[in-house]
Amino acid sequence: MSKSRRKKNEESKRRFEAIKDLMSTFAMSTIVVVAAVILIPASPKAEVIKTVALSEEIVYQVNVTDQDNALDLSTLFVVLENQLEYYEQSISVGENSGYFDNLENDTEYRLSVYGNKGFGQERLDTLLITTIEKIGGTIFSVTPDTTDHSANYYVDVSIYDPDSKYDSINLYYGFSWEHDVEFQYLSIPVTSSQMSIELLNIYTSEAFHIYLEGTTSEGTELLDEIWVTPPFELYASLYMNYKNSEAISFFVYSDMEVSNISYEMNIYKNESLIRTDQIILKQNEFEGSEFIIDELSPNTTYVFECIATYTNPQTLRQEQKTIYQEEITTLDAYSYSYTMETFNDYLEVTIILNDPNNNFEIAYFESYDTSGDQNMYITGETYMFNDNGENKSVTFTIFLPTTSAYEITIGMRNQFDHLVKQIIDVIIFE
Repeated sequence: MSKSRRKKNEESKRRFEAIKDLMSTFAMSTIVVVAAVILIPASPKAEVIKTVALSEEIVYQVNVTDQDNALDLSTLFVVLENQLEYYEQSISVGENSGYFDNLENDTEYRLSVYGNKGFGQERLDTLLITTIEKIGGTIFSVTPDTTDHSANYYVDVSIYDPDSKYDSINLYYGFSWEHDVEFQYLSIPVTSSQMSIELLNIYTSEAFHIYLEGTTSEGTELLDEIWVTPPFELYASLYMNYKNSEAISFFVYSDMEVSNISYEMNIYKNESLIRTDQIILKQNEFEGSEFIIDELSPNTTYVFECIATYTNPQTLRQEQKTIYQEEITTLDAYSYSYTMETFNDYLEVTIILNDPNNNFEIAYFESYDTSGDQNMYITGETYMFNDNGENKSVTFTIFLPTTSAYEITIGMRNQFDHLVKQIIDVIIFE
């Protein structure tokens, strides 16, 4: 090969490598851009549901949802502004109502909802509104009482009636305890131009209705109204079922209105978290679902904390709630053995128990028909242990159910404390 040809080939090779490097860099840049787009969460959504303009006030009602938990909630604001003025009020996800006062009459303002999902403040919704004189009455805001388990609300109202057009003005509020049930309305007289009215005992999770009505010589007139959705509250709960020396049984009752709730149990000993157990529930258990925390130590005090994770149906955010927290001490150590003989239509069971602290006085069995969708109780018996000073013993007979599928639980329990129980065996026939 000639020298000039070799040089030409080397130049071609260098050009090819340069083009390959350039294409590789371009491809990498493209991948980075695509990845960045994928990682950006979807925008939260806000809607200005209602606005009312008065001569010196602007009233608003807004709703904010955040399906991807993208918002920094400390950056969520309603902003009212123009070229000369700027006001802001912090709000939360879900429904909010409020107002801006001390404004200029006959002036245009921009009302906006802002929130930050990690890339600076983003305008989620906006509109223009102009202050103007309004005769009659206006509902300024509706806020729930934040006291635990309260079902009361505070309604701020304003009345402007310079010519005494109205003989009386009343606030009406109505709600129903169940879906698709006719509302029952109560009324409260409005007796001053600015008034905060407390609505008592609104026990509903459905949206309820509030309106102002003025009475004149010609009849009644609707002055203002608002629909309010109570803040969502999770109604899942958990209770201890029984305990022994090495295990504790719990029942969890899910909120039937919320799907895909997950549960986990944090277990503390000496104020230190020693483990977290994920709780797996049975499906379609309307009477609660049992789960057992085992591998515990005898005569040891633990703190159990159950946390439910769910999607709030109003805000669409994933939230957590502690539904149970309690200190429990396991039983002192004991030991037992048992034998079971099977005959044609019955079982004969013998239990021998070494129980120094007298945890158990009673042996028992319970049988259930499991051939249907729900387990049905058939029968059960209890038997007192015989105590010979060194140990306890009992022998009893269990007649086998005649159903096509059944379950028999054999155990022992305390005579006076129903929470002290030991499951010895569970016999399942299908």
